[in-house]
Amino acid sequence: MATCLGLDQETEEALWAVYDAGYFGAGRQVSEERVAAAHRAFEGQLDGRNAARWREQLARRFPSAENRHRER
Repeated sequence: MATCLGLDQETEEALWAVYDAGYFGAGRQVSEERVAAAHRAFEGQLDGRNAARWREQLARRFPSAENRHRER
């Protein structure tokens, strides 16, 4: 898989999991579950769910300065 395709991390990891299972897996069979997970990840990138989830996680980990000021 080429790099710098503009895929988010969730989508790229799902695609790599499909690739790894197919290339290194027994009989080079990729499970339907892995393919479905890759489809969901790509759909999430297209409709913005992955980015929204990432922003929520980031906001929880690093509250904005405004929120920190209110907590004091």
